[in-house]
Parts: sequence; C-alpha cells; structure tokens
Amino acid sequence: MKKIVLAMIVALMGTTVMNAQQHRRPEMTPEQMVAKRVERLDKALSLTEKQKAEITKIYTEEMNAMSKERPAKMERGQQPDEAAIKARHEAMKARRDATNASIESVLTPEQATKFAEIKNHQGKRGHGKHGFKGHRRGDGKTPPQEGCGKKCAGCQQD
Repeated sequence: MKKIVLAMIVALMGTTVMNAQQHRRPEMTPEQMVAKRVERLDKALSLTEKQKAEITKIYTEEMNAMSKERPAKMERGQQPDEAAIKARHEAMKARRDATNASIESVLTPEQATKFAEIKNHQGKRGHGKHGFKGHRRGDGKTPPQEGCGKKCAGCQQD
C-alpha cells in the first residue's frame, strides 16, 4: 500500500513539473512583434490606417537592422568585451531614437505630444524596453516613482 501511494505521489510530482515547463510564452516572430507594437500604439494614439502602415514599415526596418547588428553566439565560457557591449548599447539607443523620431514625423501634433508623454513616463519607470505595457503589476518590489501621476499598481497613487 505504501509503495502504491509513494508511486502515485512521484507520478503526480513528475506531471506537475512537466506541465509547468510547458506553459512558456511562445516565441514571437519579428512580424508578430511589430504587429503588437503597432497595436499598442494604435490603442494609445488612435492611429489612422495610413499611420499604421507607415509605423509598421518603420518598426520592420528597425527590426531588420537590429537583427543584422546582433553579435554571433559566443562560445561557452567566453566573456563578451565590455567596450563592444557599450558600443552596441549606444548604437541601439541611437537607432531607437531615430525610430522614435521617424514615428513622431508620421503622427499629428496631438499624437506626437501623447507619444512623448508615454515615452517620458516609461523612461522614468524603467520600462522603456518593454513597449507600452506600463508598470509592473504591484509586485511589491518596485517602489513608486516621483512625478508619475498615473493610477497604476506600480505607483500606488490615487
């Protein structure tokens, strides 16, 4: 009897572990990432169809350029050169700034103002690389930031 119960517990634990590993978020293709970014912008700025097409083109060009700039995989145990990492980060920042400038040129003045506010808000909160997701969902580890003014779990402001 004890052996049967023990075998059932081991089997249950094994299936739980296997099930937990299968619930990973699926990898998105570059086209899906671009579509998601444009969708978020559309939701925030109410884009026209022409603007969506232009911004999709801008983001696609950015993705293609960034994929070409990615370094090849390093051998196991090899450490990346710190100067190369810094140069790559600077190049990525310059590309992102150019992309944002291109997007702003497609937007109306009102949309450009809101786009700048969104970027400014993300930069203060440290979410610039995460698109328009906004704040973390009240994880308790992210302290509120000064000057946010948004009603969100991360800032815990009313």
